[in-house]
Amino acid sequence: MINFIKNLAASFVPIKLITKSYNPIILYHSIGLNSKFRDNIDHINLEILQTQLKTIQKFWKFIPIDEYVDVKNKKGLASLTIDDGYKNIIDEALEVFEYLKIPITIFVNSSTFKGKIFWRDKVRYLIDNNKVDEFINNSNLFEKKHLNKFYSISKNPIYNSIEVENEIDQFILRENLKMNNRYEFCFDNKDYLIKHPLISYGNHTANHYVLSSLTKEQQYDEIIECKNFIDTIDINKSKVFSIPFGGNNSFNSDTLLNLDDLNYKTILKSTNDLDSIFSTNEINRFMPKTYKIENTLKKMYLKKLLKG
Repeated sequence: MINFIKNLAASFVPIKLITKSYNPIILYHSIGLNSKFRDNIDHINLEILQTQLKTIQKFWKFIPIDEYVDVKNKKGLASLTIDDGYKNIIDEALEVFEYLKIPITIFVNSSTFKGKIFWRDKVRYLIDNNKVDEFINNSNLFEKKHLNKFYSISKNPIYNSIEVENEIDQFILRENLKMNNRYEFCFDNKDYLIKHPLISYGNHTANHYVLSSLTKEQQYDEIIECKNFIDTIDINKSKVFSIPFGGNNSFNSDTLLNLDDLNYKTILKSTNDLDSIFSTNEINRFMPKTYKIENTLKKMYLKKLLKG
């Protein structure tokens, strides 16, 4: 009943009222015709993508995220960001962005360009192949109580992500498991880093570990490795940093000190929230997943009003 009332109240919120104070900074991951992923990966199809973007274009103007950060008057502006560098962004979704003339910034993990499989896809592999129970039986980090929430608990900041991946790698090697190319979803060669007037590329760390789970030195290594990789390539580069996972518990004061040392002044978070037109060094993003993006925008706005 409460949700019904909230949905009903949100339906009466005019979108133009939202534009006076807030902007949609969109976050996508995998985009394509068909999802090869289960529900625990953020994937949308091209039809939903186009519907969402056309709706937003009615009320906001899309500009690159770096331009959004620098502009003083942010009213009426939107930006589109994409994390992790899934191949289908270039192979399938690019034509939609070109058709709608929308600039995008893709935040990449440099380790996948060395042929390394994204560690979150290793987690998905264990889940897809019913290997989690067996893995936990041999784990020094996880316990039986984590079995049914392994996807989320494996990215909990209390567990050092490097140690988590090392345990998974040891298990895969010991059991002689074969992760075929079904799990090689992310950019794995520089051909995906194209110089295109609508595309910029930014730093999402080397391995997409939970930064707050790492030591300050480990965090620095993760950030500088990806920065150095991007700097060697002739592409449009972003000066904004996208926090892996993007929650408020995904980074800490050590993260901010490292980023400041490396001259990153603005971070992107993944809070499923609208961004204030007065935002400065921390930008809130949300992940739209359905055709009804107007409802999503209205609900987020109403939630802000209720919080006061």
